[in-house]
Amino acid sequence: MSVPHPEETRSATAKILWYLGRRMSSTTSSPTGFFSTPRAQRWLMWISGAVLVVGVAVFLGVFLSRGSSDSAPAGNLSTVSSAPPSTKPAAKSQTVAPATDALKVARTFLETAVLRKNLDAAYPLVGPDLKGGMSLAQWRKGNIAVVPYPAVNAKTAKFNITSSRKNELLAQVLLTARKGSGVKALAFNLGVDRIGGRWVVNYWLPEPTIKTQANPYNN
Repeated sequence: MSVPHPEETRSATAKILWYLGRRMSSTTSSPTGFFSTPRAQRWLMWISGAVLVVGVAVFLGVFLSRGSSDSAPAGNLSTVSSAPPSTKPAAKSQTVAPATDALKVARTFLETAVLRKNLDAAYPLVGPDLKGGMSLAQWRKGNIAVVPYPAVNAKTAKFNITSSRKNELLAQVLLTARKGSGVKALAFNLGVDRIGGRWVVNYWLPEPTIKTQANPYNN
């Protein structure tokens, strides 16, 4: 059932009141008066009922039209739709076979920067994390951020690959010191990155070793 528009109900009310006024004005001149006849009283009863019905319809129409125009509150969860969380796993770079060029750069790095030989050849093979913005002249002095080691097996030490990706190679290498150096064999962690299309060594640190006692509670 449709609710009448407020303007339509107001117009209908005005017509009824106008008609009632005309009837009253046309009968007030009679000696008995308009309201003294049974017919007039019936008319009055019907008109009063109609006016009441129209008034209620006007009220409901205005109230309902006002209520329907209000927007739903922002906190009403029934009116808020959201997409389900994505179950797609985060993209990860794929593991690939170690690049030959990366291994070649790592080998040359051992034979030059680590042994402190031919530092000019080592300079372009080192990345910014190890080079630290040093000029070639500064680099030649040997006071560089590359841990030195008197390795006897720099040309033959095996690279144990721990991670190999498109632009990154991580490996561990065990170096043995030459006799008379007083240095024990030591494992190093090596990182080679591809930066600007070139492979460079960007990480070089010895594997940390922790000495423990058989019974740490005995001093």
